[in-house]
Amino acid sequence: MALARRAVLLAVCFLALKLVSLRFVYAPLNSALLWLPAGLSLAFLLRSPRRMWPVLLAVIFGVEAGTAALNGFPARVAVAWGLGNVLRTLVGAALMNRFVGGPVRFHRVREVAGLLVLGGLVGTLPSATLGAGASALWVGTAPFWEEWWAWWLSDLLGTVLVAPVLLTWWPVGRKPLERGRLVEMGALLSLVAGVTLFIFHRPGTSEQDVLATLPYAAFPLVIAAALRLGARGASSASAVMGGLAVAYTGQGHGPFGMLPVSTAERVMSVQVFLAVLSLTALTLAAVVAGRRRAEVAQRVLAATGAVLAESPDWGATLPRVARLIVPELCAGAAIWLVDAQGLVERVAAAGWTAEREAGLRGRFPPLPRGPRRWRNPGGSGVLVPLRVRGQVVGALALVADGETRPLGHRDVLLAEDLAHRCAMALENARLLDEAHEAIDARDEFISVAAHELRTPLATLTLRVQSLMTQLRRAGTEEARLEKLGLIFRQVERLTGLVESVLDVGRVNAGTLELRREHVDLSALVEEGVARFADDAARAGCELRLRMEPPHVWAWLDRGRVEQALGHLLGNAIKFGIGQPVDISLTEVDGRARLTVTDHGIGIPGDAMERIFGRFERAVSSHQYGGLGMGLFLTRRIAEAHGGSIRVESAAGTGTTFVLELPLAPRPARRPEESQPQPGA
Repeated sequence: MALARRAVLLAVCFLALKLVSLRFVYAPLNSALLWLPAGLSLAFLLRSPRRMWPVLLAVIFGVEAGTAALNGFPARVAVAWGLGNVLRTLVGAALMNRFVGGPVRFHRVREVAGLLVLGGLVGTLPSATLGAGASALWVGTAPFWEEWWAWWLSDLLGTVLVAPVLLTWWPVGRKPLERGRLVEMGALLSLVAGVTLFIFHRPGTSEQDVLATLPYAAFPLVIAAALRLGARGASSASAVMGGLAVAYTGQGHGPFGMLPVSTAERVMSVQVFLAVLSLTALTLAAVVAGRRRAEVAQRVLAATGAVLAESPDWGATLPRVARLIVPELCAGAAIWLVDAQGLVERVAAAGWTAEREAGLRGRFPPLPRGPRRWRNPGGSGVLVPLRVRGQVVGALALVADGETRPLGHRDVLLAEDLAHRCAMALENARLLDEAHEAIDARDEFISVAAHELRTPLATLTLRVQSLMTQLRRAGTEEARLEKLGLIFRQVERLTGLVESVLDVGRVNAGTLELRREHVDLSALVEEGVARFADDAARAGCELRLRMEPPHVWAWLDRGRVEQALGHLLGNAIKFGIGQPVDISLTEVDGRARLTVTDHGIGIPGDAMERIFGRFERAVSSHQYGGLGMGLFLTRRIAEAHGGSIRVESAAGTGTTFVLELPLAPRPARRPEESQPQPGA
């Protein structure tokens, strides 16, 4: 039924356009100077499945031969003309399908070139040869070459002027124009019609120099149609202008109508002008469409990179990549990977169907070693490998339906770029997994080693304390006690490092517990400063403490806050050697603010956030000791209390750490208030 409707539609349209074209037959020629059915028949074949071609070609032959016979031409002339129309249509459509691909919508420059060269210059040769030969042999009104030239040029112009209109408006897998675009199209075509009437409806005058330049006023409008509305706008504007220009030129109006030549040559001249204008506009529209496709491809590549960078979980990111590709770049996309057992498994797909899967049979598997591209009546496709360190670990397929633009060489390059990005994401995910495994192994080793060191260090601490007590009782001289005290401090330092390592493990495992109580933070800070007095003296640092108000109460874990304060004071003394260290405690906006400021080497700007990471340092460990755990634990302790820590510094200007902790509700009775008052 569809074939019958299409055949009837072709017959009616072919006959109607032939009747219009016969108005442009000028003696002594037997051919029309503008053969509109040439573009119509070519467009019908390009938009029809190959199985319909025999019937449609038979319709073309029947209409052409039948009307020629009815007009009184000999049967052999009618047959030759009908056969010429069939061969012109068949050769042009076959060549364009073979070398241009389909569907032709003039979104590529090669489609415009294919229409001109294959459909126009080459496809019209059989028709011109048979038509001119039959006319010269059996009609004999004009020489063969004169007839051949007119016949060939009329078929060429009809192809160039009519086929683009039908091919751009014939719906093939594309959405209809939005209302706003339709309004813009109508306004632009009305303007084109008005300008054309102004140029070509004017009667001829003696001032041919001025009149001859008027046709160039049409170029901006047709170019604007191409830029704003693409190939549809370009072909429609050219058709409106062409219809009016040819009609008025035949009546002797306009710039071409007053040329000092025959009417046939005037009509031929204006058609050549219109064909050049139409091809120029179509080429410009194709260039713009190609640029837009390139912009879309760049956006997809950028979005793909962003998606792959969001997460190392390729099981979640690769499906998102497939959804980015479809429908922006093609109709369907799929990604396969080789699993641990060596089997190829599809891990992502979008717009993928069983038919597209079946279309890969014979091409995949096995995994491709290089890019593969194919085209068949059902569509086209690209298959490229995913390579990681020279090994093929998967494949990416892009497919296009027969109703969309066939995938070409540029699509292969684009698919390879996408595959490379996906492969890099897979490799990064693998390296990240290996890094996590190495970190887990390191943390486990450190935790085990710390636990193993904890017991002997505790024993050593007790023995040193006991020995110091015995020596004091025995009246040992102070110099020896000082040396023993140095040993005790180093043992305490080792014990602190071991506890810090264990705390890092607790933080990573989420098991850092707080034993909160009401604590006088002022007293806690005073005690902490006192503990570091000897270390500060040895480093030549003066500890300057300022507290306002004298008592700041907070609900916190005393031991953890002492630990955080110890890390801050230790760093200030270490990096501010020979300079004073300022410590202040205040209440600000319902929070306790503890600041520790040194006047030492400072911290570079690029390291101010990094230093709070695990095992991170701002300077080399060869110059300043430490494992890079103190600030990491300090931040975690502050955050566990609902507080925060920040740093203010610059290289060579000293450093200020600001630790803020939430205050506690004021207790009903503070310890100092529990003493009986005099006179009570």
